[in-house]
Amino acid sequence: MQTNKTLGVMIYVDNSATMLQEFEWIYKSWIFSGNWTTSDLIVVHHPDVAHALPLDDEGIVGVPCLPVAVPGSPFEGYHFMNSIGCVSGPHIDDIALRYPFLLRTDADVFLTSNLVDFRPSYPVHGRGHYHRRPDFREKMLDFCKRHGVIHHNHFGCGSSLLAQSQLVVPFLRRQTYWCEKLLRDFGDDPANWGTWPDWFRGVSSMYAAEIAAAEAGNAFLRLGRERILDVESFCDEKIDSLVFHIHAVHTDTYFSKFEYRNGAYDDVDINALDISYIDQYCHWLAATPLEDIKRRAAYPQ
Repeated sequence: MQTNKTLGVMIYVDNSATMLQEFEWIYKSWIFSGNWTTSDLIVVHHPDVAHALPLDDEGIVGVPCLPVAVPGSPFEGYHFMNSIGCVSGPHIDDIALRYPFLLRTDADVFLTSNLVDFRPSYPVHGRGHYHRRPDFREKMLDFCKRHGVIHHNHFGCGSSLLAQSQLVVPFLRRQTYWCEKLLRDFGDDPANWGTWPDWFRGVSSMYAAEIAAAEAGNAFLRLGRERILDVESFCDEKIDSLVFHIHAVHTDTYFSKFEYRNGAYDDVDINALDISYIDQYCHWLAATPLEDIKRRAAYPQ
């Protein structure tokens, strides 16, 4: 496969109606924002959903992969690991390295036009809101000390990462490694899994990203841009020049993916939405038919 695109946007789509809906959100935003002209959407997917994905469309690169979080695996019961472990390994690494830059992210995101030509000199991290409590910080530092990692006191890597591909590919391997270590450390008894927003098994994949970044030291932290990606979908401010990427986070506040699915916004006239605002941009993209998006963006039909 030859490509002249400079960015690969890597996501995983599992075999679920929810994830297929979320894929449509990032897909529509990738088209509408113009990112389809400079990047490819690398869709690592469960083989059983291939028929439901636009794998023959311009700029879509499909890679089938079964989930890693399956019974008997180190990630059993932790399905969040699929979005990391499935975009790392022999089935995808050579494809990923064909792009100068990679954005590893989740499917439930919305890209903006600011990303079209944004190719950063240093790694750009997402926003992780897990890092604020003293209990978390104490246990993170303790875990790193027990496993021989110098932490550097940089907390809150977040879910997504944009950097040069030669940095992202090994980073994902280490993130997978550290997530397995964390899950073993939490053990099999739910009584020891903690609770949000303290030290909590449920966000181990983000903890693993923080540890992988700390382990890599200067390559990720010395000049890296922190808490830039994963702007929250509930923000009601304008899309300014630093909003590259919006995440449909867990919230009931507009724009909420949960409330959207529950029909809470069904009476809203989407033609009256102001898509220069973060929350309304997300809602408009989620609700606007794909064919309308393609026409507006002059995307090849």
